[in-house]
Amino acid sequence: MSSSPVIEAIREKLDIVDVVREYVPALKKAGRNHKAPCPFHNEKTPSFTVSPDKQIFYCFGCNEGGDMFTFVMKIEGLTFPEAARKLALKAGVEYGEERSHAMTEADRERLELKKLLTAAAEFYHKQLFSEAGEKARLYLGERRLNKATVERFGLGWAPHGGSALIDEMKAKGWSRDLAQKAGLISEREGGLVVDTFRGRIIFPIRNQAGETVAFGGRVLDPEAQPKYLNSPETILFSKRRTLYGIHAALPQIRKTGKLLLLEGYMDVIGAHQHGVDWAVAPLGTALTSEHAGFIGRYAKNTVVMFDDDRAGIQASVRAAEIFMEAGMYVRLANLGTGQDPDEFLNEYGRDAFEVKLEQASDPLEFRVNLFFKNRTTPPGSQEKAQAIALLLETVSKQPDEILKSEWVKTIASRFGVQEDSVLKQLKKAPEVRENKGRTAAAAPKEIPALERGIIQLLLRDPSFLEKASLLAPEDFSSPLARELFAALLVLDPAARPKAASALAAQFPESASLIMGLAVADIGEGGDAQNAVRAVRMLKRKASERRIKELKGAASMTPQQLEEYSRLMAELKSLAKDL
Repeated sequence: MSSSPVIEAIREKLDIVDVVREYVPALKKAGRNHKAPCPFHNEKTPSFTVSPDKQIFYCFGCNEGGDMFTFVMKIEGLTFPEAARKLALKAGVEYGEERSHAMTEADRERLELKKLLTAAAEFYHKQLFSEAGEKARLYLGERRLNKATVERFGLGWAPHGGSALIDEMKAKGWSRDLAQKAGLISEREGGLVVDTFRGRIIFPIRNQAGETVAFGGRVLDPEAQPKYLNSPETILFSKRRTLYGIHAALPQIRKTGKLLLLEGYMDVIGAHQHGVDWAVAPLGTALTSEHAGFIGRYAKNTVVMFDDDRAGIQASVRAAEIFMEAGMYVRLANLGTGQDPDEFLNEYGRDAFEVKLEQASDPLEFRVNLFFKNRTTPPGSQEKAQAIALLLETVSKQPDEILKSEWVKTIASRFGVQEDSVLKQLKKAPEVRENKGRTAAAAPKEIPALERGIIQLLLRDPSFLEKASLLAPEDFSSPLARELFAALLVLDPAARPKAASALAAQFPESASLIMGLAVADIGEGGDAQNAVRAVRMLKRKASERRIKELKGAASMTPQQLEEYSRLMAELKSLAKDL
């Protein structure tokens, strides 16, 4: 666990609850702790816990845990120095130079990759305004993007040829190995290395902090394939976790609690240019559970508007189902004109666009409306049955039982069938398993309940060590509990208030268990009332265990006889107290 006067000053000035709440607005007080749905995995019942007493967080669902620095590192994908600098700024503490703080090799590589990607973004942007970028500028003009928008999103141009970026990076001293790790160059058969992006308009992909972590590229030649190309996955970039435009949109999303999910780069950029500055897009039409989890941290009102074509509509429905599986509410919007959102905005303006957003409907209504759209005759019996079977696939994925009941009524009403028939058909629909695809968290090492409870008491309030003076490490039957108790005994008194963080650093393989014990609720008045009793019970169990061992010996030495007599006397004394 990193520590220095600067780090300690940050810890003194900031409260982890305030830090976490900026990223997890749903964080609510629950007893001594604060709870919310976990920002690191999808869940319906909140298991993410923040302890203001211990200044740590822990999720009982995925076992993520740590202090405020760990939280910011994990949620923003930062190195420790980057997270510390961010928190220092918030705390009003002078952080100093990065080189004055310890960095791991992985930290250094991440920082170098970010610097390289920033340099690449500057190169592409410069090329856009060169003679080589003339066709790209004309295209952006045809899409009615103004210069301020181009600058704001850092759009660029990757020249044809295949080595323009490589040559630039070499001239500035960047290594080929780092450029390959950043996804900027790729190797072909025969060892030939070329720029990843060639002859494409470049869209820098930025993280929440506004740092460039990857690129997207669009060809101008209608015959060239693929039309859009993204950077490969790197240690900085994962398509499953990244939303295009999030840095530009996040301030407004945080302020209003609403988010608009569009399909592509140009849709998002066009929306922002027209003042719809809460718009973002997945990298492609495929929304993931990771995206849904991220969106759920900030937005209570989410609208999905993908393209009007068949693929876009199908992607909208899939996205809605992912939101539902994550326990979230979402509405779907459709322009109904065959235009992309940026084309609609250019032609009709923001007010008309927002009317379309207000007309967004829930996933079931959206699908029903699509079925009846442009119909001139009522559906036949078989057509009704087939349509209802498809609609019930959406209903079955809805975890909210009240909403599910309302959807059944809607189907019965719109199709003119009996509600009981729809309910019977719903029961035949395949059962939807919760948290599909989620990897179960590894089970912590087993510690007997009594020993686990005592360690928990000590982690929650290290002053209980005085009450536990009767115990010795060998009284614990669990090797891990024995190690943790021994470590608590020798912990510097000044460090005891942060015992959980100290032990988590000392026993990293058990950090998850330690954090979980430190933040878990013990129960009404459990601490003071049960501490002494629990200690005596454990001491009694340890004595009984040792007596059993001594009795099992073929014969006892004088020392063992003396120990046996002492233990028997202790047992009588403990029995009276219990």
